[in-house]
Amino acid sequence: MKNKRNSRTGLQSAVAAAAVQEERRRISRELHDRVLQLLTTIQLRSELCLNELISKPKQLERELKTIAEAAHKAATEIRSLLLEKQVVHLAAGSLERRLKDEMEIFRARTGLKLEFECAIDAHDLPYEVEQELYFALREGIINAIRHSRASELNLSLTQNQTTCCVDLRDNGVGFDKSSVVGGGGFGLKGMRERIEKVGGHLAIETAPGKGTCISIEVPLRAQTNTK
Repeated sequence: MKNKRNSRTGLQSAVAAAAVQEERRRISRELHDRVLQLLTTIQLRSELCLNELISKPKQLERELKTIAEAAHKAATEIRSLLLEKQVVHLAAGSLERRLKDEMEIFRARTGLKLEFECAIDAHDLPYEVEQELYFALREGIINAIRHSRASELNLSLTQNQTTCCVDLRDNGVGFDKSSVVGGGGFGLKGMRERIEKVGGHLAIETAPGKGTCISIEVPLRAQTNTK
């Protein structure tokens, strides 16, 4: 009887420990996806103000208002995480517009040649797919700008009757895929988890000195992965 009780207690402790670890991972992912991306936007827009808009008061005022809104949103996200509330900011049907706006910001800030083509109707996408695609692609763009040392970045979204297809390609330094197997930080790992969550598949083609191509396919009628 005692052994059974000890076994049950041990199992309960293991389950509790696993739950704590999963919650820590969830919070880390949420901070990365929802807060650090906002802070990156604040940084890029601030540098744009200093470098290009300091003598253009009207444009500077608009950017400063956007920065203030992003800072407020970041603070709200942190408070929401502390209260365990899930806050969603992406409006349904706004995927193309939001991605285009982001690309314009990054183009102005970095001087990169950024090409964006969207041949999908966001209204054809289930809302969860649209949301996860936005955050995954935004992370991919930020990763490329931060780490690839590229001069060109191309993002295209297309669709057929059953699938949304995405191609994010840069001409940067690339990397050794074996160095990120089983990890890759919350950037690539988080992107893959988001795409798999909505029943999709993410593939990476890269090598040192060869640039990077991230390909994503998501069923238009994707089912949430409940595993």
